[in-house]
Amino acid sequence: AVVSTQSTGERCGGQGYLSCNRFGTFIGLAHAAMTAEGDNSVLIQKVAKERLALFKPQPAVTPSEDITSSAELLNLVKIRENTLFSALGQELGAAGREGLFQCWMLEQNETIQNAGKTFGERLVADEFQRVIDETQDDTKGVLQSLLHLHLVSYVKDNAAWFLTHSIITPDQSKQLTSKFDELCRVIAADALPLIESFKISDEMLSAPIGRDWVSFNDGDNRGELDGFFDAEHN
Repeated sequence: AVVSTQSTGERCGGQGYLSCNRFGTFIGLAHAAMTAEGDNSVLIQKVAKERLALFKPQPAVTPSEDITSSAELLNLVKIRENTLFSALGQELGAAGREGLFQCWMLEQNETIQNAGKTFGERLVADEFQRVIDETQDDTKGVLQSLLHLHLVSYVKDNAAWFLTHSIITPDQSKQLTSKFDELCRVIAADALPLIESFKISDEMLSAPIGRDWVSFNDGDNRGELDGFFDAEHN
C-alpha cells in the first residue's frame, strides 16, 4: 500500500500534490496500517524465527540461461529463501547459547529481515499460482501476467543480492528489466478493468483524480472542490 500510494501520486503530476485527491491522506493511512496490520520489522523477526525452527529447503535447481519465465523467477526466490535461512541457521549455531541474543538482536538483523520477507514473497507466489491453476474463466491469462510481473519485480529489486552471490550474471540481470517493461505494457491494456474489478464506489474514492478528472480540470479552480461533486450529479 505504501509503494502503491507513493508511486501513483508521483505519476499524477501536479494532481498528485492536491490535497483534494487524497494521496497524502492514504499515504498516512498506509503507514499506520503497516504497524496495525503487522507489516513491520518486529513481526518479520517473529516470522523468521518460526520459519527457521521448521525450515526445510525449498526444491530449487540451478537457474537456466534465460531466467525470465515465471517458473525460473520463482526458482530464484526459492534459492534466495534457502540461502538466507541456511546462512542464518549457521550464524546462530556458531554463536551458541551464550551468544544467541547478541547474534539475533544485534548482528543478523539484515539477514533476518530478508529471510522473513523472502519467505513471505515465496508463500504469496505459491498461493497465487494455486489460485490461477484453479481458475477456469478468461481471467486466468491476466492473473498469470500479474504473478509474472510480481516475481520479476521482486527479483529485479533484489538483483544486487543475486549478483553478489553469483546466482545470476550481469547479462541475466539485464533480462529482468526488459521482461519487467514488457509485462507492464501487457498489463497496461487491462489496467482499468483490473481496477474496476475491486468495485470501489465513487463515495469511497471521493477525489477528482479518481472520478471525472477531465471536468475538474476544465477551468482554473485552483485545486478547490467547491461545487464539483454537486455538478457531477446534475
